[in-house]
Amino acid sequence: MVAINRLTKKKLGEILIEQGLLTPEQVQDALRLQLQTGLMFGETLVQQKLISEDKIVAVLVAQFGIPYIKPTAYKIPKDLLEIFEPQVMRKFQFVPLDSFGSVLAIAIAGLLSEDILKEIESQTGCSLQLYLTRMSEIDAVLKAHGL
Repeated sequence: MVAINRLTKKKLGEILIEQGLLTPEQVQDALRLQLQTGLMFGETLVQQKLISEDKIVAVLVAQFGIPYIKPTAYKIPKDLLEIFEPQVMRKFQFVPLDSFGSVLAIAIAGLLSEDILKEIESQTGCSLQLYLTRMSEIDAVLKAHGL
């Protein structure tokens, strides 16, 4: 189990405040808006033009040491994309990339909770290898596959 939340107890908003990229007020405003819209926190920040996708990814790559990947550059097996409901992949901003025996490689656009990661492992019977990507990459992959 690769649990990103075990690497740090800090949330994305806290990390962005510590790095001077957002103010506590901006984070609180974005959290309120997130509750209203149901979007992921990072999506809310980008939609409000508080920070770019690239900056979020760069911060997360530096914080967690998880490599960046561009899933649109890969031919993702259709059967992997059929494992999950498209609305679940959109909501939680992830796509499966490939499987290697009992390991499933997935691209995530932000921090997923430990519960979501456990659910993906439970649903697939695989341990996870995580890669970070941009939200627009997740969207592009799903659209390219008609999902």
